[in-house]
Amino acid sequence: MSNANVRKFTSSELQQFDGQNGRPLYIVFKGKIYDLTNSKLWPQGKHMGVHTRSENLGEAIKAAPHGEDNVYRYPLVGEISEVPFQTPVSPSMEKAVVAPQPQQPIQAQTVGMDRRNFLKLTAAAGGAVTIAAVFSSIKAATFVPTSTTALTWPSVNVANISQLKPLTPIIFNYPLTNTPNILVKLGVTATNGIGPDNDIVAFSSICQHLGCQYSFIPTGGSPICNASYKATLPMGYCCCHGSQYDFVHGAKVLGGPAARPVPMVQLQFDVSTGNINAVGMMPPTIFGHGPPGTTDPALVMQYDLQGGTLVSQSTISE
Repeated sequence: MSNANVRKFTSSELQQFDGQNGRPLYIVFKGKIYDLTNSKLWPQGKHMGVHTRSENLGEAIKAAPHGEDNVYRYPLVGEISEVPFQTPVSPSMEKAVVAPQPQQPIQAQTVGMDRRNFLKLTAAAGGAVTIAAVFSSIKAATFVPTSTTALTWPSVNVANISQLKPLTPIIFNYPLTNTPNILVKLGVTATNGIGPDNDIVAFSSICQHLGCQYSFIPTGGSPICNASYKATLPMGYCCCHGSQYDFVHGAKVLGGPAARPVPMVQLQFDVSTGNINAVGMMPPTIFGHGPPGTTDPALVMQYDLQGGTLVSQSTISE
């Protein structure tokens, strides 16, 4: 695309290309605009459930397992038209002498700091720290359970065994409407697996590293973001930063930056009906729900049941 044919987009024009409800998805990267409408990694205008097109994608890519080439392979459709605003400088201002200000200790400067300035300071200091990680650290540091009533895990029907196909995952929310999980029949005996072959398991699909939503990969398969990687067993693979989880052995970490396994969903199998019910979560806590790595069962319940709406109770007839 020659410079003469480059279409100029204003910020207001770009708002209609948000990738939602069937609309095209355009992103801005280094001043250029690329069409990611056909990317399977940006459903509804959101990448891996974390990154949005409105954030600084150049900084996000620095912390990703892929480089800028992943952007350049998409069609270039234009460039942003606005010129960064610069405050006019008068001649008198150019000659003005600014008196040096005494340096204040960082601790004193951060008192009363609002959230926006805190995020800017964190980004400058950490470089690769994402906004999701910052919010998670704030939440983990300040989260204190406030519930005083007795808590119980909801019991919810997830599927019937007749619906399951080997190595084909089912996505469901539990115990809250905003906490997704993956249920799959592995075809091999698994730790705490249920069903006739003890091979049906379910795990939180929220990565324990920075809260991205990872995908299930069958043996021999490859994640969509890394075609050179071949799974040696049924597993979870996070395309944000490469964390890997062993679905056969309780989602233990196989590789990548995740510090702990993803929580397992406690399942019950009804032999008479074939129904599979979710009845609780095992430690550790779901990412973002309380201090990372909490393993006390009572605290896991209290943390995991806060921060959203409980899923509906099971309506399976006896």
